[in-house]
This record gives sequence, structure tokens and C-alpha cells, in this order.
Amino acid sequence: MPRLSTSAHSADRKLVKGLNEGDEAALAALYDEYAERLYDYAMSMTGDEKVAADIVHDTFIDACRRAPRMRDPLHLGSWVYGAARRRCVRRGRAKVLFWDRGAEFSDAPFPDHAETDDAGLDWPSSDELHRLLRGALSRLEPVDQEVMLLAFRHGLRPARLGATLGLSPRRAVTRVRRGRAQLEAALLEEIHRAEKACAAGREGTAAVARPAASAPAGAEGTGPRPGRGALRVLHRRADDSPTDPAAERHVAGCAGCLRRRRVTSAALLRRAPAPVLPAALRHRVMHTATDPELAGYRVDIAARGGPLTPSGLPSQPDVPSPFTRRWLFTGGGMVGALVSALIATLVMGPGGGTLSWPPFRTRPQPSITHDAPGGGPGHGRPSSPGPDGGGGPQGRPAPPLASPQTEQKDPQQPKDPSQTPSPPSPSPDTPAEPGVLVVHPVKVEMHGTKTAQVKLAARSGPVSWTAVTSTNQLVLSDMQGGMSEGTTMRVTLTLRTALIGLPGQGTLTFTDSEGATRQVTVVWGATLL
Repeated sequence: MPRLSTSAHSADRKLVKGLNEGDEAALAALYDEYAERLYDYAMSMTGDEKVAADIVHDTFIDACRRAPRMRDPLHLGSWVYGAARRRCVRRGRAKVLFWDRGAEFSDAPFPDHAETDDAGLDWPSSDELHRLLRGALSRLEPVDQEVMLLAFRHGLRPARLGATLGLSPRRAVTRVRRGRAQLEAALLEEIHRAEKACAAGREGTAAVARPAASAPAGAEGTGPRPGRGALRVLHRRADDSPTDPAAERHVAGCAGCLRRRRVTSAALLRRAPAPVLPAALRHRVMHTATDPELAGYRVDIAARGGPLTPSGLPSQPDVPSPFTRRWLFTGGGMVGALVSALIATLVMGPGGGTLSWPPFRTRPQPSITHDAPGGGPGHGRPSSPGPDGGGGPQGRPAPPLASPQTEQKDPQQPKDPSQTPSPPSPSPDTPAEPGVLVVHPVKVEMHGTKTAQVKLAARSGPVSWTAVTSTNQLVLSDMQGGMSEGTTMRVTLTLRTALIGLPGQGTLTFTDSEGATRQVTVVWGATLL
């Protein structure tokens, strides 16, 4: 297994300073410090040796150019892990973390300086450990698997883990706690499944080898009796989840099941097989970083590394940037306000009208109190006078007073002062009788449309009319008019909508010169924008 050196915080400042000055020794020290870790991480994420080597190579070339831009030099480890992670995620991560199934689990943890409390334990075979690890990880989401890998195998603390994943330390701690609880529960299910299989196989073997006489109680199981430590582990596992009493009796007498119950998720991750770093990769990195002819290649590698965060760390493709989160927060607030307004409108009921946005954008409504052209609603037709000879109760003007007519003389008739002229016959125009206003249809349904037409007709005489709407949402193209006998006209009805329109109904009232009214019911559905 590769032997890894420790990562001292004081060395990170020197490495960042050397990279900023273009020191080749600083790049060599950075490679020796993080190459094996990054290669192990990339292999677990991709499962391809060539791809993992390319990711490690591009990460160090990118670090030479852009790592000195970060604000905190102590985050150098998070910078290189974040750069490698971005490239792994861009290439597509596997559903389950990869480890070589043919390799043996190590007796020393990864990395070898990690402090553990599981040294000297008698563990199951590597094949069984591989089954437990893969079965437990397959029950977790890929993101949670990666968090467990970085936290327990690579030993990233919350601050460095959060900087690597593009999260705050608090959110990183939350993810670690949640992932560890899920991984422990998944591992426990795998252990119980293996115990049931072991118990079933042991019972089948005992049934074949058992003599005709029944064995004495407590004789089943061929393994040694468990010690105090094994009983403590057994008691802890039994408290986690309910199990079958028969399976518990089998585990108490089975050495293999007792060894299996000593396994923990963190120990599995630390002792999983580590890949061997290619020996030629160091020379490849140093050659690409120092050859003057490869300057354009280095620029292209850094460009493929993606943008940096305001702190100078590589941005992660699966984590929104702070500006994106700010816009999402603002948009969420606007959506919440819109939903609140919609709920308030629904609470007010269908008669509450619509929500107009902005609230100051209003339009004046046509007035129906003005007289029609010609001095009255009848377009110049005189109205019937009131009982006192003045205006009627409706405010209609009285007919003008008749003026004395001028005498008309025949120019051929001789003038005779003694002859009395005969009074001429009056010839005033007799007003026609008012007609009947006909309105069609009597009900208008506006579903999926915002305009409709109402037909007006005059029968048995001329008609003058006025119109009024019950709500300002209904707008008529003409609010008053006149028609001669036998003519028709169409009035356009428009539904005025705002940001949100609720279903509702209103009425149109048409009144003729005689005071007779005709009503039209208007029904409309919900509208948006």
C-alpha cells in the first residue's frame, strides 16, 4: 500500500507562495503531498486508471496557474480536491464508489497516519468485506457516498470538506452526520442478511451431520465461546435494530458472525484497497508544467477547470454559485408573495375581482352620465315634457316653444289692405313613435377568450340606448348610441385581465329612451397574465 506523508498546514503557505513565484520545487512538493490522495479519490469516483491519471495531471497543472488566487492559503488541500472533484463530476460519477475487487483490504488505514481504534481486530476475509462495503454503499445516493469517502477515508475536516464541496462548514457537518447514519444502517442490514445466510447454511450442514439422537441443548455451533468484547459488540448491535432470537443464538456461537459484527463503516472505508500511483505520472506533470512549448496546452487545461468562486476555490457544477443562490432566493420570495396574493384572493371569494399589477396602472372608465350628441339620449329627438311643461323626471329637456310663423303672401295676389289674410295651416313635423330595443344574446360565456360581441336591433321604430357594466373588468366599445327602425349594430365586449384573474360573472344593462332595460349575463373563467 502507498505510504502517505502528513499534510501540515504551515507547509501549505510555502507551497502557495512557491507556486505564485513559479518555483518548480514547490510544484514537486505539492505533487508529492497530494498525488496519491487525489489518485485514490479519482479512482474511487471514476473506476478507470487512465481517466484518474488524466484528472490528477490536469489538477496539478491547473493548480500551478490558479491556486495562488485563493484568499486563504490554508485551503490548498481543499483547492486541489475541489479541482479534481469538478473534473470527476463533469466526466460522470458512478452509482457506487469503485474499489478493486481483486485487491486485499489493508491492515493499515488510509492514509497510514490516520488514528483509528480498530487496530488488532480479527476481521472477516477481503471478499466478505468487499460485499459488505459495496452492499452498504449501494443504498446511499452518490453524493452521500462521496461525502463519506472524503470525510472518513481522506480525513477532511468540516471546514476543508465544505470548501471542497462548495458548502459552508455547518452544512458539511450536517451532510456528514446524515450520511454516516444512513451508512451505518445500511451496513447493519447487510450484516443481518449475511448472518441469516450463515445461519441457514449452518443449519443445513448440521441437519446432514446430526445423529438420530437429539443433541443436548446449547451444543449447536462449533466456534469458540465469545469473549467479553464480542458480547459487548453483540449487545450494541442488538440494540440498533430488532433481530430474530434464533439468529442471535446462532451469532453468539459463530466466530465468523462475531467477526462480521465488529466491522464499522468508517473502518471499511479506511481499510479499503488503495490503488498504486503510476510512476510515470510525476514526470508527465513536471514536463507539462515547465516546457515552454506547452504554454498553450497549460492555458487550455486551466480553462477547462471552470470558473472560481469569490474565495478563489474551484466552483462545483452541482452546487449553485452565491450569485445564483441570491437570485434563487429573490425569485423564491417573489413566488411566495405571488402565492400569498393568490391565496388572499381566493379567500376573498370569486367576487373579489382580479389582482392588478402594478397597482397604480389603471384606466379611466367610460362615463354614461353625459348627454348624447344633440342634447339628449335620442340624438336630437325631443323628449316628452313633464306635467309642468319643463324637464321630465328623467332630466329630459322639454320641447322648444312654438314661435309665431311669418305670413306667406302670394306675390301675384294684389295687395288689399281691407282684405283679411287667412291664417296658414301649421306644418310641424310629428315625432315618430319610439321603437323596441332587442339585445342578443342574453348570456355571454368567455372561456379561453377575452372578447365577445353583443347584437343590438331596433324594431317598430327608432331606438336610442345607453349601456352600463356591473364591473370594471367588462369594457364595451360603445356605451351609448342610436339606431333607425329595422337596423342593427354590434357592440364589442372586452374582458380586462390583470396579473391573475379569477372566475366570475357580471351583467350588461342596456336602457332605451323609454326607460326599458335589457340585461345580458357575462360569465368568464380564470385568466393568467
